[in-house]
Amino acid sequence: MKIQYQSDELIILESSLFRTTSTIIISEKSILLVDPNWLPIEIEFIANLIDKIGKDKEKYLLFTHSDYDHIIGYGRFKGYNTLASQNFIDNPDKGSILSQIKVFDDENYILRDYDISFPEIETIIKGDSQSLKIYSDEYLFWQAKGHNIDGIITFNKTKGILIVGDYLSNIEFPYIFDTVQNYKDTLDKLELIIQTENVKFLISGHGDFTTDIDEMQLRIKESRNYIHELESSVKNDTDFDFAKLFRRYQFPGIMKQFHEGNLVLVAKDKNMDSHTIC
Repeated sequence: MKIQYQSDELIILESSLFRTTSTIIISEKSILLVDPNWLPIEIEFIANLIDKIGKDKEKYLLFTHSDYDHIIGYGRFKGYNTLASQNFIDNPDKGSILSQIKVFDDENYILRDYDISFPEIETIIKGDSQSLKIYSDEYLFWQAKGHNIDGIITFNKTKGILIVGDYLSNIEFPYIFDTVQNYKDTLDKLELIIQTENVKFLISGHGDFTTDIDEMQLRIKESRNYIHELESSVKNDTDFDFAKLFRRYQFPGIMKQFHEGNLVLVAKDKNMDSHTIC
């Protein structure tokens, strides 16, 4: 498994699939693991790494959201103290999320030596700006709807590490499975956090981390620009500029499918608004 970054306090790992990240935050008495994924050999790499660096430390496991690629490694880390949002716990689609894991494993002949189950959560994140102390580290959390219904933003205030789930990726435009307005609201929260907190690392669920504040702000701008162009295309019934989009992003085959899903969602919102006006 690729190591994007490693220090005494932070390790950022990258899967071979979709450049999905897993994060390990290391403190004197605790380890916080975020979204361990994808393949069994990668998950085992993570577990072995934590065994090396986490001896005698309290272990925590945080889920940024419930997309199947982000919970797929849960069964390997049973016994960790788990954290996620209240919306994660209340998610009505747990069965279909687990089915996605089983389909993925079936299609790729993957065998796992742990059970596939939806994570049971001990520490529940509710509302915005919720504070939590894990030994010497202070954490702040915000709700992050838009990509899906149950995301959270996690900020280790002590170390300046901002973990944003599937927002602000440098390799993906916004994938929207909740609502456009909720996605915009989450971008507003992220902008305020970056402006007001001492953010040293921004870690997205896919792609590269960044330590550059200008780059963080650029990612917010790019996300907003994409959503604006998406909405304008639907509102004005005009063709979306795919050539422009894929000058910026690298994988047009699969990404066009996600974009078309965004178009369907925005068109549905437009139709609902028109019916409300009538």
